[in-house]
Order: sequence, then structure tokens, then C-alpha cells
Amino acid sequence: MRIFASRFALLSLALSTLALAPVAGAQDSAPGAADSSSAGPQHFAPDPQKQAARLTKRLGLNADQSAKIVAILQNHQQQAAAARGDTSLSQQDRRARLHAIQQEAASQINAVLTPEQQTQYAAMKQNMKDRWQHGHDGSSPPSGNPDDASNNGGN
Repeated sequence: MRIFASRFALLSLALSTLALAPVAGAQDSAPGAADSSSAGPQHFAPDPQKQAARLTKRLGLNADQSAKIVAILQNHQQQAAAARGDTSLSQQDRRARLHAIQQEAASQINAVLTPEQQTQYAAMKQNMKDRWQHGHDGSSPPSGNPDDASNNGGN
């Protein structure tokens, strides 16, 4: 059950990796904060600027949208790193906190997007979720380039 719970937490973070920056080790975090995740799976935290650039390309963001999303992703990364380093939280509470942080970032990003971009963004997240689930249930992941997530018509 713990493996499933860990994978669920990783899924949440993986979804945010594509668009929200799943978050490990913010620059402002204490040195011990990154060490707290070393017992579990490593969390990959792409640069918020690179993530915003990827979203800009996939969703056709304008400069103002891109700048706002960079700020959202940076904040998300810092909050998640702080939650991971918070030793006062139980594993369950930490997962819940990380999920809430990810949901808040997704909501903030959606507020910046146009309705058409929101549809594309939702399709990208769903594609990432599907790919993650197929890759972790023993079957092979769906074929296709993950960069094509926004070009698949929402499927």
C-alpha cells in the first residue's frame, strides 16, 4: 500500500513536472531539505524558466502569460521543497500538502490561460497522467512523443 501511495504522490509530482514543476530542491531551501527525499524516489525539478518556455511553445503563450507562469512555478517549487523538508509532517500529511500545492499551482496557471489554452493544458496533463499510469502498472506506455501532448486533440 505504501508503494501505491508513493506512486500516487509521484504521479502528482510528475503531472506538475510537465507543466507545474514538480519540485525538488528550491534554491532557497536548507541543505538538509534535499536530503529528506533521498530515502524515497528522487524528485526531478526542472528549471521553472525552462518549463515556462516549454509551455509557451506548446500552448502559444504570450510574454505576459509566460512571465506569470514562471513566477507561479518558482513559488510552487519553493513551497514543495519546504513541504518535503518539513520533518514535522507525517508521510500522509506531506503527500496531502504536496498535492494541495500542486493543485493550487494548476489553478493559478489555469487562471493565466485562455479557454483554448486551458483545454490544451488539460489534455497535456491527462496525457502525462495516462503515460505515467501505463508505465507503472506493468504494461508498456502509449506510443508517441510526449511533446505531442497538446497536438493530440485532447485524447
